[in-house]
Amino acid sequence: MNREPTEPTTLRVFAPALLSSVLLWLSYFPASLGPLAWGALIPWLSLVRSPARPWKLYLAAWLSGFVFFALALHWIAAAVHPMMKFIAWPALTLYCSLYFPLALCWMRRIDARAIVPLVGQVPMVWVGLEFVRMHFPTGFPFLEETGWRHHIGFGWYFLGYTQHAWLEMIQIADLVGVYGVSIVVAAVNALGFVWLSRKESVRSWLGWPASVPRETDFQLRWSAVGVLGLVGVTWGYGWWQLNAQPKPREGPALALMQGNLHQDARNARGQEMFEHYTRLCDEAAALRPMPDMIVWPETSFPVDWYSIAPGVDPQQAPEEFLWRPNPRVWKWRTHLLVGLNGREWHGPNRVYRYNSAQMVYPNTTGGPRYDKHHLVPFTEYIPLADIFPFMKVFSPYPAEYQCKPGESFTRFDLPTATGHWKFGVIICYEDSDPSLARQYVRGDPVDFLVNISNDGWFDGSSEHEEHLAICRFRAVECRRAVVRAVNMGISALIDADGRILALPAESWSQSKKIEKVMHVHVPIDARRSIYAQIGDLLPLVCWGGGVMALLLGPRSRRTVGGDLVR
Repeated sequence: MNREPTEPTTLRVFAPALLSSVLLWLSYFPASLGPLAWGALIPWLSLVRSPARPWKLYLAAWLSGFVFFALALHWIAAAVHPMMKFIAWPALTLYCSLYFPLALCWMRRIDARAIVPLVGQVPMVWVGLEFVRMHFPTGFPFLEETGWRHHIGFGWYFLGYTQHAWLEMIQIADLVGVYGVSIVVAAVNALGFVWLSRKESVRSWLGWPASVPRETDFQLRWSAVGVLGLVGVTWGYGWWQLNAQPKPREGPALALMQGNLHQDARNARGQEMFEHYTRLCDEAAALRPMPDMIVWPETSFPVDWYSIAPGVDPQQAPEEFLWRPNPRVWKWRTHLLVGLNGREWHGPNRVYRYNSAQMVYPNTTGGPRYDKHHLVPFTEYIPLADIFPFMKVFSPYPAEYQCKPGESFTRFDLPTATGHWKFGVIICYEDSDPSLARQYVRGDPVDFLVNISNDGWFDGSSEHEEHLAICRFRAVECRRAVVRAVNMGISALIDADGRILALPAESWSQSKKIEKVMHVHVPIDARRSIYAQIGDLLPLVCWGGGVMALLLGPRSRRTVGGDLVR
């Protein structure tokens, strides 16, 4: 039977979408009300089946995304440089908000074909677009293999990250990554919407016609069985991993230095920064027993480390590139992992700068170096600077600062009295990219991971907590402990189950903007991670399923409040 659709008022289209914005924002830091995420998308999903005009629906979807990301990314406005507040914050907010109407378009088109239930299409689309946002436009592996290694993508605020504190629920990350947790949360939201949309009071308020809903009682029942079964299996697997696995053995003793320097002080006063961290390193070296390694935060050593590229004749190199012991590191008779800028000579007029983690051995000989792969646009390189030189004005640094991305995942050796350990390094926001950390547990697996970062840009904002919450997932995905040394915070020791074992202070909020040397023993876990081996197969399956759902099945002419009208 054909019926003319009613036209919901603007309030009944926009209010649910904006309610979802607020609920999503509250699910992350600073509020960190993770349980809200299990229903945060329910109001927004009313747009999928609303009979309102398309322009109104897509405008509501975009505005919902814009409000959410404007609130969630407000910590960018707290950065010390005005470019962050007036350019980076609105630009990133605008870009990320576009994924909301894109998700709505994809869901409505699939829903119109009526071959995939809503509890299947919502997680499929949402996770597929999270994967794109993580890698688009230049972070896909095929681009990196062609030599374009600069990474532009944004992997924060995935739906799964809202559950960082529910340890049982995040253990499936070692099977399917954080995307698997997003799948579960999105499916519960979809089930909640389907159930609520059957109630006449809800349909009436939304301005939908009072008629028989799309899903039958039988379909709703089996959808509920499937979704609740998924939640149960996820929780059960998590409980098993947390309670039935062998206990990790004690590994090396590390001193993690957390400084408390604002970025403007770091930019302008290199001597002050060196004295700040020298004092902390003296304190770390005085610990008894002496730590096996002292870890400095990202770019906290103000002197560049000069080296010569492999295969280049050192006799042709300028004198400053010929390595010699640095008197400044002689007095600390233990291993150092130093965050600094590396300068490497590749021949005449070919000197490259890197954002590096440099190993320094107790005998003051330089050890291996890891160079950051995924550089941050404008702060570590200027996109398209050769074509558009004016882009350099957007850099927050007083002088041009361009880095070259690294090309290998260095395995560092740490010999100690208790064993010979291997570890890998991820620098700054590299811990927000699941595809990087897992490289260290493939092939020749390391024993633990080190994350060094400079969060001094963000002056004690919620960025510090959210950054730590994200890093917990890398530990679970790789089944390796992660140690963090972060300027301004939050430094931490995270075990392979995602537990926070040590902080600079009693709570997350008290651990920001303080100086602290943390003495920790790294728990060594020998479990293997399936996710590390198969990678991002799950979001690729979501993409394949989403594309197939668009191509298969009959296409209805329109929908009225979720009912197919042929």
